[in-house]
Amino acid sequence: MAKTKANPQVEDYVREIPIWQEVTEKLRTILLDIDDEITEEFKWHKPCYSVNHKNIVLIQGFKAYCALLFFKGSLLKDPEKVLLDVGENSRVGKQLRFTSKEEVEELRKVIQAYVLEAIQIEKSGLQVEKKETASTVNMPEEFAIKLKENPRLKNCF
Repeated sequence: MAKTKANPQVEDYVREIPIWQEVTEKLRTILLDIDDEITEEFKWHKPCYSVNHKNIVLIQGFKAYCALLFFKGSLLKDPEKVLLDVGENSRVGKQLRFTSKEEVEELRKVIQAYVLEAIQIEKSGLQVEKKETASTVNMPEEFAIKLKENPRLKNCF
């Protein structure tokens, strides 16, 4: 790992986390060796990797797995079909999930390729299309009555 690019806050974090130390360290090594433009930062109490101040990926530790979150994962081609939705309603981010450092090593080339693609997506300025939302909101009748009765409450909304 290129120590000059390593962030001391991330190193402290890795030493302190109760699980996924080996997986996180393996991911860090791969990420820092992919491209000289990648910067390791500590955001949202997690190791975050950016290019030109634009977030590319984040390492996330969960109870059952450690994940590599691609901020614009929905724009990746994913020819290996390994990216997973972050949540049921998530439209943008996608994850690679790991339960061992061996799994990380097995997917090393995929990680490298996907991160390079994510960097190109970010540099190109490509954005995820915003989902159309309803222009009107159906307000429950009881809530409408409460707003009418209480001007201070109405002012909050």
